[in-house]
Amino acid sequence: MILRFKNLLIILVLLFLVSCGSTNQFNPTQLNSSISVDGNLSDWNTTQTLFDDRDQANYYSAYDEDFLYLFIDIRGAMKDMSVRRSGFTVYISDDEDSRKSVGVSFPPGTFNLLREFPGAFSSFTRDSDWMSKPENQELIENLNEELFDRVMIIQRTNSNGDASYGFIDSSQLEVDGMEISVNTDSRTIGIEMKIPRDGSSIYGFSSDKVWLGFAIEPPEFRIQESSDYSATTAGNRGQYGNRERPRRTSNADISRNLGQMERWHIIQFDED
Repeated sequence: MILRFKNLLIILVLLFLVSCGSTNQFNPTQLNSSISVDGNLSDWNTTQTLFDDRDQANYYSAYDEDFLYLFIDIRGAMKDMSVRRSGFTVYISDDEDSRKSVGVSFPPGTFNLLREFPGAFSSFTRDSDWMSKPENQELIENLNEELFDRVMIIQRTNSNGDASYGFIDSSQLEVDGMEISVNTDSRTIGIEMKIPRDGSSIYGFSSDKVWLGFAIEPPEFRIQESSDYSATTAGNRGQYGNRERPRRTSNADISRNLGQMERWHIIQFDED
């Protein structure tokens, strides 16, 4: 009996350790030649630089003495749609506790571009019928055409995690040596970044061990009466007759349906 209890305890401890060790730590590939930041994988050694292979996207990383290079190759149509609507955010930080203090989103996502129209954005996140109105559909179509014109910066400065959002031209990042590009010619998006390692970028990291996060963060919805419809089952016909019965959809479900995700890695650079 005691032996069985000890075995059970060991299994539980191992399961706990596995669950706590889900953050992937890796050493990026050190470059022998420079990479052009053009949203194209042609000058990447994809075999050596791939560190996360997933059905919907591949993630690549490399570095040299001065820069960290990242490439996110979106491969799935659903993931591509999520990125175009809600943006793709990269977080980098020396400090685990403040790892989400600064995020750079490119593309920012059509839904986030609505933030530049506060009234429309508020209605969008609260009114379940907002998208059905022709004038709003036209606004969304116009924003789709501007999807790659600006970069979104996310900043969090308090313990509550409240975020502020700003939009800049990508050339403003280049002042500090950071470059970002996206490939819009292929069926799905490819995102490429070059970030200084000396602390001069907007991220401010400079150590040999950094937290790297990827996220798709749809806006926070506050729709009070969001619902979709399912066919009435026999057991519910007494209440609804032969009509379709409303099925409530939570705001959290809306975010998940829009592709919400957050994934973290730890980069360990080799000492130069």
